Amino acid sequence: MMGSRRFRAALSLTLLGLVAAVLLSGIDRLTRERIASAEQRRALATLTELVPAARFDNDPLFDRIEQRIGGFEEPAVIHRARRGDEPVALIFDVTTGRGYSGDIRLLVALEPDGTVQGVRVLRHRETPGLGDRIEIERSDWIRQFAGRSLDDPPPRRWASDRRGGAFDTLTSATVTTDAVVDAVRRVLLEADDETRDLWRAPSE
Repeated sequence: MMGSRRFRAALSLTLLGLVAAVLLSGIDRLTRERIASAEQRRALATLTELVPAARFDNDPLFDRIEQRIGGFEEPAVIHRARRGDEPVALIFDVTTGRGYSGDIRLLVALEPDGTVQGVRVLRHRETPGLGDRIEIERSDWIRQFAGRSLDDPPPRRWASDRRGGAFDTLTSATVTTDAVVDAVRRVLLEADDETRDLWRAPSE
């Protein structure tokens, strides 16, 4: 009798554990899906901030490819904005692990000729009041990339001014500054080397 009670108790605990595990798994999956959906909506809003919707007639969120770019651990997602058959912009969604506090996720929009249309930060964990000024909502610092290209400034000047480069350094956030400048430079190098293939590759 005693053994039977112990067995039923153990079985009940096991079942409770399984139910809890399933519930937690479901909550985790739902949370991750909601976060991913929110990030997707933010990415779309940021994309159309960089490249106004009136300029293209395709859907850049789905006209996209993945590409490995040197210096980034994760493949870049490259969105392509077109009007008819004419290229309008390549928008690179990249994540650099060189931030002061970890990953910095960026959108870098390029004109077909390789000129930077604009850069925006989608996600980061940089220090509040210091590194977080890479956000457009907190300062105009990120705007300094618009209109730049691989030749403007010259390659040796693609660095923060603290390192002899052409880009302003955020006060007390040199590592953050360097991470963003380096990420934009790497995107430009990739686009310069692979422009035709980036436009011709089938969407994934």
